[in-house]
Order: sequence, then C-alpha cells, then structure tokens
Amino acid sequence: MTFWNVFSGVFAGIVAGVVINLIVSWIFTKNNNKNWKNNLKFEINYNIKKIESFIDEITEYRNKVNGDSLDSYFGYFPLSKVLTSTINQIFNNGLAYRFFKDKDIKQLLDFVSEFTYGGEKYINDQIGYNKGLFKDINLRQYSKGRIIGDIDFWEKKFKSYKEFLNEMLKKL
Repeated sequence: MTFWNVFSGVFAGIVAGVVINLIVSWIFTKNNNKNWKNNLKFEINYNIKKIESFIDEITEYRNKVNGDSLDSYFGYFPLSKVLTSTINQIFNNGLAYRFFKDKDIKQLLDFVSEFTYGGEKYINDQIGYNKGLFKDINLRQYSKGRIIGDIDFWEKKFKSYKEFLNEMLKKL
C-alpha cells in the first residue's frame, strides 16, 4: 500500500506541475501577443501619419508643376523612414499568420517592399529627372502631362496604402 501512496502522490505532483506550467505558458503567450499587437498598432499609426505627410508633399509637388514653377520645388520623399520593424518581426515569428488573413498579408508585404531605400531613391530620382525635362521650354508641355501622370500614380498609391493601414488598424 505504501508504494501506491507514494506513486499516486508523485503522479499527482507531476500532473499538477504540468498543468501549472501549461497555464503559465498560456498566460505568457497571451500577454506576449497582446504586446505585439500594441506595438503593431503604434507602428501603423506612425506610418499613417508618415503617409499623410507624403500625400501633402505630393500635393505640393503637383502645385509646383501646375504653376510652372517646378524648378523651385525642393521636396523629398523619405520613404525608408516608414517603420516596418514590428511588421518584419511578426512575419519572422509567425504571428502575422495568426493576426491577418492571406489577402492582408499580401498587401502588408507589398507595403513593406514599397517603403524601402530603393523605393525612396526611385521616387526622388524620378522627381529629379522630371525637373530636368521641365527646364527645357520645348519639352515643358509634353513633360507636364507625363509628370502629372507620375503624380497621380504616387498619390493613388499613397492613398491606397493609407486606407489599407486604417483597415489593418481596425482588425487589430
């Protein structure tokens, strides 16, 4: 009888230890996921404000083009200053697949790939090239329509990313 008393006591202790460990692990994971969501919300809010500044800057760029004073435009689009560290980390640790649907993940990946140093260089080099075209009085009318087309493209892209980030914020 002593053997079974010891055995049942040890067994109950092991079971209790496992249950306590599972509960503590579940609480830790739940709190950790909550922290990731809070960090992601902060990052998305920051990025929305950053994109709003890009939209304001693209409007300034459009005004200079329409006013035939592109040579006095000195704006810059720091696309690489958009925060993506939390977004990258939730992809690395697999939480993105728990927080979002496939369609959202695809758009999030597009967003992250767009706002890099390469994207920043591309849009700012494009503006420099357009300023060069605009200086030639013979090319001004031709280039003005082309430049407005570029502006429309970037404005649409920035607005769609802002709308997307607002939707993502609601899902968190």
